[in-house]
Amino acid sequence: MTARGWLELLVDQADLPELEAHRRSLLAAGVDEAVAEAETRAAVEVAQLLRERRQRAVELSALNDVARRLAAVVDPADLLVEVVDQARRLLGVDLTYVALLRGDDLRIEVASGDRSSRLVGISLPRHAGLVGSVVTRGTPRWTSDYAVDDELEHEEGADRAAAAESIRGLLGVPLAVRGRVLGVLLAAKREERRFGEHEIGLLTGLAAHAAVALDNAGTARELRDAKDELEATLRLDADLTRAVLAGGDPASLVERLRVVTDVPVRWAGHPGEGAVGEALAAVERDAVAAGRSGRVPGRASASAPGSALGPTPRPVGGPVVVGTSVVQPVTAAGQLLGGLVVDGVASSPGARAAGAEGDGLGDGSGAGAGTAPPEVLLLLERAAPLIALTLVGSRATARADQLGRDIATIDLLSRAEPDEAADRRRWRGAGLDPRRAHAVVVAGGDPAVARRWAAGLGLGDRVATATLAGRFVLVVPDADDLEARWIGEGAPAAGLAGPVVDPAGLRDAYAEADRTARALTALGRRGGLARAADLGVFAVLLSRTGRRDLEEQTSRELGVVLAEEAARGVPLVATLEAYLEQGRRPRATATALRVHVNTVYQRLATLDGLLGDGWRDRSLELQVLLRLRRVARAVDGA
Repeated sequence: MTARGWLELLVDQADLPELEAHRRSLLAAGVDEAVAEAETRAAVEVAQLLRERRQRAVELSALNDVARRLAAVVDPADLLVEVVDQARRLLGVDLTYVALLRGDDLRIEVASGDRSSRLVGISLPRHAGLVGSVVTRGTPRWTSDYAVDDELEHEEGADRAAAAESIRGLLGVPLAVRGRVLGVLLAAKREERRFGEHEIGLLTGLAAHAAVALDNAGTARELRDAKDELEATLRLDADLTRAVLAGGDPASLVERLRVVTDVPVRWAGHPGEGAVGEALAAVERDAVAAGRSGRVPGRASASAPGSALGPTPRPVGGPVVVGTSVVQPVTAAGQLLGGLVVDGVASSPGARAAGAEGDGLGDGSGAGAGTAPPEVLLLLERAAPLIALTLVGSRATARADQLGRDIATIDLLSRAEPDEAADRRRWRGAGLDPRRAHAVVVAGGDPAVARRWAAGLGLGDRVATATLAGRFVLVVPDADDLEARWIGEGAPAAGLAGPVVDPAGLRDAYAEADRTARALTALGRRGGLARAADLGVFAVLLSRTGRRDLEEQTSRELGVVLAEEAARGVPLVATLEAYLEQGRRPRATATALRVHVNTVYQRLATLDGLLGDGWRDRSLELQVLLRLRRVARAVDGA
């Protein structure tokens, strides 16, 4: 009966007072005291074991329930609240909180049971306090009384927070997943407390579930963000494509971008002025330097003196921050076309661009990195190639159109059409208005330089240009103000003829302007616009009569010298001209001709024999004759 009584009590989960009452009843019934004591001890041990088993079952059930609930939490912030509430309930402590790693610091994100506002939100060095010890070792750690534990590395901020919450007993376990510590889960008592293996294991199990759930929530958030970003990118690409297909110049394209994206973007041409222009120029220099050095364009640090960029490294061709503006260079085939600019969106130095480590963009002060909103960087990144493609296409179209007009201009100036009506129709093919009078300009020197100069004069669209016989040719309506414009630094020396009103007259004007340009080049003129009449005495070279007279005079004065030069192959005429140009000084003549002075003396002796001893008395006439002859040969292209 005694055994049956004990079992019934144990099955009914009797507590210690009930077991003690049963012992007394056994003694009163005459059971031997030693037997009663032994049975009581055994029953107490079994009851304690059953209670522990029941507690373990409750805790395991709670952990499973926690795991299910954590798996259902989507927002990491809600997840942390669930973790600290469950930890506090399961361990029966006064306070639980979570500290997560944020860079080099630990930040207390959420707490349960806190009674001050000084705990949540504080940041601690990752090595400080019990929290830092758990992170460093990656294993649980506890202290029975935090304030007096000398084995811990105390830090002022952590100690203030612990004092504000009256924390004494403290247990911390790592929140770790796949060997990576995310933070620490902590349980605290406001009295001295020793934590046993069972409590450590329980909090560790909860932390393991929490770490996995936290990692999954973070991964899910990244996937959602990636999905949202992809959808935003696709929408932006569709909007940009529609804007680009609508066509137009960069200004009109950028205006459409502003409409479809609601971002205040603007176009900056290159070369440009101000800080943005300097930024684009620095990017272009970096790209050129990268090409010359053969290195792959990556990060570059060079910038011009006074540039708003400063020394901050940046990707060649990538976005740069200038003050509070973000500039995205627009390039194609290594050529800088301009830049997209969004003003007033960049933050102060000290942050990283777009919130991503390693993506620093140079700022206007050169003091560090600036931060640009991700949506702005996305717009610039997607828009730049499309606008570059549009610009390249429009430039190719313009180039093809210009080439066609150049060919038509060359044909108009160099060939007569038998049909007068057809001849006049060719004016329109060259982009000219046959109803207006036109002047012809032929520039000496580099045709590309002359073309750029003429393009900067703002002459309008009704002009024709071409490169003919190695010289730049410009046909322009009227010429009233052209001579006033064709001045200043960089103006090439050019001949002007006209205006004329018919195709035949246009070809004659071209021939006259070309001869004038050649004469200007031969005379050493470096810039300016001149007509044939502006050449003074040299204007006689442009007429047939004057050229014939010059040839006859040259034959009379220098015929014997020319014949001797042809027979011996010695440059006697060049020696004579250099000798006169150098003031009849043999050594200076030798230097000019790059020969020995004795060679000059020998050639002068030959000239004395050919021209007679008195030729030096008429050296001025000979010098003028030689210069006229040189200019005439240049006009003839000899």
